[in-house]
Amino acid sequence: MKRIISGIFLSIIMTMSAQNPYFEISKQMEIYNDVLKKLATNYIDDINIGDMMQKNTKRMLNGLDRFTTFYDEQGILNQKMRQEGHFGGLGIHVRYKDSLIMVTDIFKNSPAAKKLKIGDKIWAIDGKKVADLSAKVASNLLKGAAGSDVELAVKRNGKNLDLKVKRADIKLDAVTGTYLDGDIGYIRFIKFNKLAARQVKKALLGLKKQGAKKLIIDVRGNPGGLLNEVIKIVNFFIPQGKVVVTTKGRFEKYNRTYLTRNPSIDEEIPIVILVNNHSASASEILSGSLQDYDRAVIVGDTTYGKGLVQRTYKLKYGTYMKQTISKYYIPSGRLIQKIDYWHRDKNGKPLLMRDNLPEKDYKTTNGRTVHNLGGVVPDIELKTEINASLIKDLINKGILFDYATWYYYMHTKPAKIADFKLTGKDFDNFIGFIKKRHLLPKSDAEKILEKAKERAIKEHQGASVINAYTQLQNEYKLQNIKELKKYKMYILSKLSEDLINRYFQKTGLIQYKVKHDPVILKAKDILNNQKVYNKILGK
Repeated sequence: MKRIISGIFLSIIMTMSAQNPYFEISKQMEIYNDVLKKLATNYIDDINIGDMMQKNTKRMLNGLDRFTTFYDEQGILNQKMRQEGHFGGLGIHVRYKDSLIMVTDIFKNSPAAKKLKIGDKIWAIDGKKVADLSAKVASNLLKGAAGSDVELAVKRNGKNLDLKVKRADIKLDAVTGTYLDGDIGYIRFIKFNKLAARQVKKALLGLKKQGAKKLIIDVRGNPGGLLNEVIKIVNFFIPQGKVVVTTKGRFEKYNRTYLTRNPSIDEEIPIVILVNNHSASASEILSGSLQDYDRAVIVGDTTYGKGLVQRTYKLKYGTYMKQTISKYYIPSGRLIQKIDYWHRDKNGKPLLMRDNLPEKDYKTTNGRTVHNLGGVVPDIELKTEINASLIKDLINKGILFDYATWYYYMHTKPAKIADFKLTGKDFDNFIGFIKKRHLLPKSDAEKILEKAKERAIKEHQGASVINAYTQLQNEYKLQNIKELKKYKMYILSKLSEDLINRYFQKTGLIQYKVKHDPVILKAKDILNNQKVYNKILGK
């Protein structure tokens, strides 16, 4: 009888669990709470329950897609600052490296522009050593109310400096530069924050007033942002009442079609949009929708492939969760999402979305065929970034940046941008610089070899084995130098852009890139040949 009752009870619980997911949530939370209580009252050492909970929450969300995220109070404040387009701070971009904060860029007319230089290493903030802080805490210490002071201990070109800097309200401009080259206007913007549509409109009208009859829009490296802003910007170039993007989710309430709401600004001006594999989300809606309407030629590399929509929900105690609620589709019906987080291989690695979608051709307004391959595939593909492991190592480890800092202090500023040019001799100096300082980048194979050597030392495999590894490492170093010489022009180009930015700030860098950047030069060629432009768009 007891078995029968027990079986009935178990059956009822299983039925409840299947029919009501909230029962399963309640059950698992009770188990989790019991585990925490036992740890807090019986574990051998003190436990930071709050820290443990946050880590576990983030780890749980990491098993979904990379855009579903948990935020504490500071995290949501940082996100709001990015969206609003301003914050209280110094006006610098930084990188945390070797227990120091490296100043990698400085905003024009900011407090930092008066006191700091690109390449400065901040080692203490208000008396607190950066080495004793996490990167997140150190970065947050630099922010604060406009008008408040922060004291910085800085290393600059071998000297120690103590600087007091007054924070200000820093404006995060969406448009970072415009330029008129003949009758071609150029707009570079890197953020879809609340300033984006307003600033792009101002830039567009300003260039047209100066005589622009053609347009280049550069969203390379643009990670996206606010959906409403990109809809407004698309609307500048296509009529009122046109579909820009459609969202589809698990629940009907998240399904929505977004249309242009206002009269356009210019439906005729020829446009080229520049993209790369770091152009994501709103950048892909802009380039993809204008491609679907045959309103712009897309040039560059295939975009990132983020076709997921997130919404932020407020939780208890000032915390928030941003979670994916739907996928977005551009006017032709294409889904831009590249990674399929809901289907994984046997190792748990997400598959590609195109592997689980039926093959289908999509059509633009003029009947051109476009594909659903993940990301926006440009009309003219022009790959300028090099994916070689040596080059990645040069950039990711800041080796190019360190050389540019050294060069900046060893040379006088050129009188004008046109006077600046790096030569083969400068490349040789660069190779000498990284050899002398043991900064040679490593290939993937060399990194594997390095781990094997470390394991051999740990396992006491003998001097002959370890010497063999060392000899192979030396051979790799010689090979790496030869390999770097293949990328001589690319390295000099990256160094040139870094140095122009230091000498002439963003305005000068825009002028330099318009004259030297191969992707911009290709865009100008297309815009200057109306037949080629029309042919690409199927007119």
